Amino acid sequence: MRARILSVVLSVLCAVLGLRAQDRSTAYHATAVSENGSYGIHGSDLLWKQEAEMRQYIAAHPESDLRMQLKKQAAWGFTVGSAKSWYATDLTTGTTQYLVPSTCRAVGTNCYVFAENALWGTRINQAIVDSVRNVFDLRTPANSSKGIYQTDVDAFGTPPDVDGDPRIIILILDIKDGYAGSGGYVEGYFYSLNETTRSGSNQAEIYYLDANPLDLTTASGLQGGLSTTAHEFQHMIHYNYDPNEVPFINEGCSLVAEVNAGYALYSQSLFANETNHSLFDWRSGDNTNVLKDYSRAARFMTYVRDQFGMGFFKTLVASNATGQNGVTLSMQQAGVTLSFSDLVQNFEIANIVNDRTINTKYGYVYPTIVKAAGTTFMSPGYTSAGDPDIIQPYGAMYMKFKAGSNLKALFTADPNLVVKALEITASSQKLVDITSGVQFAEPGFGSTYPEIDFMIINRDASQHSVTSVITGTGVSAVELKYEIFEPSGYLSNAENDTTCVTFDGVSGARLDSVKIALRRPGSMTGGIWSLNTTTRRPLGTPLAVPMTATSTMAAPPVPYPVPWPSWATLDVRSKNIDASNPFVVAVRNEGVYTAAPRVMVSKYASSSSYHSFTFQSTNATPDWYYLSATAEPDSIWLYHIRAYVSFGPTDVRKPMELMPSTTALAQNYPNPFNPSTTLQFSLAARQFVSLKIYDVLGKEVAAIVNDELPAGTYSRTWNASAMPSGVYFSTLKAGGVTETKRIVLTK
Repeated sequence: MRARILSVVLSVLCAVLGLRAQDRSTAYHATAVSENGSYGIHGSDLLWKQEAEMRQYIAAHPESDLRMQLKKQAAWGFTVGSAKSWYATDLTTGTTQYLVPSTCRAVGTNCYVFAENALWGTRINQAIVDSVRNVFDLRTPANSSKGIYQTDVDAFGTPPDVDGDPRIIILILDIKDGYAGSGGYVEGYFYSLNETTRSGSNQAEIYYLDANPLDLTTASGLQGGLSTTAHEFQHMIHYNYDPNEVPFINEGCSLVAEVNAGYALYSQSLFANETNHSLFDWRSGDNTNVLKDYSRAARFMTYVRDQFGMGFFKTLVASNATGQNGVTLSMQQAGVTLSFSDLVQNFEIANIVNDRTINTKYGYVYPTIVKAAGTTFMSPGYTSAGDPDIIQPYGAMYMKFKAGSNLKALFTADPNLVVKALEITASSQKLVDITSGVQFAEPGFGSTYPEIDFMIINRDASQHSVTSVITGTGVSAVELKYEIFEPSGYLSNAENDTTCVTFDGVSGARLDSVKIALRRPGSMTGGIWSLNTTTRRPLGTPLAVPMTATSTMAAPPVPYPVPWPSWATLDVRSKNIDASNPFVVAVRNEGVYTAAPRVMVSKYASSSSYHSFTFQSTNATPDWYYLSATAEPDSIWLYHIRAYVSFGPTDVRKPMELMPSTTALAQNYPNPFNPSTTLQFSLAARQFVSLKIYDVLGKEVAAIVNDELPAGTYSRTWNASAMPSGVYFSTLKAGGVTETKRIVLTK
């Protein structure tokens, strides 16, 4: 069972267009977290002791299933309107079963959908029931002609059948989980008790879907519930073959079931920020840290899928071997010659390289993988001499160096550790093997190689240590920013909403200043906080609060000038803020958006969160969200808030701008336009670039760029005074990336 992304509809004003656009909001860290800290959790973690007892019972009573089949050999034969009280589990105790009066509201080819009577007409309606039935029987986001039932069966195997009826029972109810308006709540669960004759068993193939507080009446809540159906049905299938499987593998298969059905990969950032953790560890009962275990299982099993295909999972589920042994035997049966240690090594490399052109084993097929975060150093200098770093079983430690020169590194590692360097040039990535005890030196760092990443990978099921000494020539100061384009507008966020940008920690740095791009003169009050990693709400401990960002410049005209001129600066050198750990810069909206300052935004090609978040106070569910455009579902809004960090005692601040991490084409601005518009694009590496304009018939009408360019962010102007009014398309082709934007000329 897993936490979900919740989405709501938000009206957004794009000032450059003068139009309203509908945008989607998605909860911080891919987990719905309300102002009081509410978030979805996983019912399996509340039943792990009971499931262990169940396995012991089954082992001691192998005749259990047979007795059930002899007791009930006819199908249930439910019809719409059939009443039935089903047992459910009070998850606050894990041992108490209670009856839920319910009514069958839909009968599908492969399912009966029951709804708790007490929720009918409020939290559950016929449209919700029909959606659950249709997705289970007929179609998924991945396949319009195959439902979750057949998708999971094809991928994992057949479900058990102790009740003599091939249909699966899905009970939608208010799961008793102790939720009282804050903290965690369970979104769904499968319990193997129902596959036995023990007291409190339904003696049926049944699983449970929450309807309170999970809001199935909203599009986003329903999406989460539908994803849960794929997840829980896999658990049922897995039980039929191997009820003793370890949680990491079983939950990983359920998370892949979601991806295979076309739903999003579970919260990637939780794994990306905790890669040095024992691979198979499962923190049952810890409703915060176990979410990281789910994230790690989702990532690993998705990598397995991308390497071996979905056919691998049917073999894995059918195997009686568990954990590492099950994966190893399944690889052998599939004719894969890798050892499990080889698989883990390739997985850990792929998490930071993710480039199948180097080698297919070093990349994902899944399209929007978040790379491992590791520790970023903007100035060479790190040592663990006297205090070696410990690499956890099958874990990995990453260090990224992005500024400085004359990099040298000496690693002294235990034999079961593998150390590699990833040299990132202007146009490629290159893996370099590093030998323990032999110094690695790269004089081209900072010029030929603007970034070098080190990875230390544990190929073993035990802990191992490494001593690292990394030196080089540092820089005085670095600009930290995540947006790569000039501002294209601002959002119509409500008064008292809070805008924030989260910044990764920079080892050895202190925070010098903050700059905020504002639309309209005036002030916004906010400050600087540590990043909250406990409750998954961004604002942690106050570091400089309150502070006021003020701009006296008149609102710049449209089309916006380049570069954007109206920045409010906060000098925080006197606060002596350590920027080694992640921090947050946030400001609160004051006044209505049409008359008061707002933070400028631009679009970024991503379908998941990327540092910019908004607390929406007037939302039906006040919460932290990241915002993405409905018209461009693979783009999100980034706030123009930047930070400047320095190293050492110098006060000389000569910011070095980091190169873009992606190649992308921004929406032109203004749009619509007359007669000129600005086209902006970013290049992650040196490459040949083609930027052309086409009319609606596909005829090329202008060639803006046709040249090789180094990495960076570029702006070009198209003067269309000789062209008629109408719709045109700008198309960027660079380094295997092709992006097209719709542009409108209005005379």
